[in-house]
Amino acid sequence: MVSVKRGLITGLIGISIYSLGIHPAQAAPSPHSPVSSDPSYKAETSVTYDPNMKNDQYGSYSKAFTGTGKVNETKEKTAKESSAKAPYSIKSVIGSDDRTRVTNTSAYPYRAIVHISSSIGSCTGWMIGPKTVATAGHCIYDTSSGSFAGTATVSPGRNGTSYPYGSVKSTRYFIPSGWRSGNTNYDYGAIELSEPIGNTVGYFGYSYTTSSLVGTTVTISGYPGDKTTGTQWQHSGPIAISETYKLQYAMDTYGGQSGSPVFEQSSSRTNCSGPCSLAVHTNGVYGGSSYNRGTRITKEVFDNLSNWKNSAQ
Repeated sequence: MVSVKRGLITGLIGISIYSLGIHPAQAAPSPHSPVSSDPSYKAETSVTYDPNMKNDQYGSYSKAFTGTGKVNETKEKTAKESSAKAPYSIKSVIGSDDRTRVTNTSAYPYRAIVHISSSIGSCTGWMIGPKTVATAGHCIYDTSSGSFAGTATVSPGRNGTSYPYGSVKSTRYFIPSGWRSGNTNYDYGAIELSEPIGNTVGYFGYSYTTSSLVGTTVTISGYPGDKTTGTQWQHSGPIAISETYKLQYAMDTYGGQSGSPVFEQSSSRTNCSGPCSLAVHTNGVYGGSSYNRGTRITKEVFDNLSNWKNSAQ
């Protein structure tokens, strides 16, 4: 009876919401919708199957991998580099500077942390697969110009003027659409590389959970612009504030460390089987908070990282 009445009403009025192109179930695009520097890239609508991914009642996990670790020393000139631009303060050393230098960058997982140099500046990233680097969105996409960075040079485990695994070039970039407007909740992205260097240096696990992460001990290690160029520095401590899109912490960082992994060295809570990233470090103190922050790995972030990793296989 209802369908008959609907047809009569539509016939009398001569118009329906469907003829206007309005569909009640049609949802607005997600700010996590993937965007690539490659116009031919077609985003996955579901997570590609990956045997390294595990799910349980607490969340999802992508497993870590140590790599072969075989060193291939390459000598390169040290270039003058600048920190990546960001729309917020890079004042990130809280109180005394408690960072310590990573002297053996050939050890895992530090060799899976990369120095990034591009037209935007210098940043940090971390391997999540053989040819994929996770990093901050502002390290690869400049919101002021609305454009991706030029070709980046990625150097795993760089140690000053020493490049124990050489350097590889980027082939394309990925960000969520929400970062194009500069919304810091979506400040994350990935770089696809020209070579599967992750098979040698290894890569990080990463995970998401909806549970509070307050008190979880994490480490941030990367390439700060206030230290000798190309040297890696780290600091560990507890997560102070656990939010939906952000994790806040008092670990010291500086411009250039954007894109660093915020990771647990090991944990019985996760199923990463090794170092497990919970967030991407993005910025220092701002907005009245006394803590540094990172973009938390939510389900949407996890799915994007996994699809970007799998698309590069």
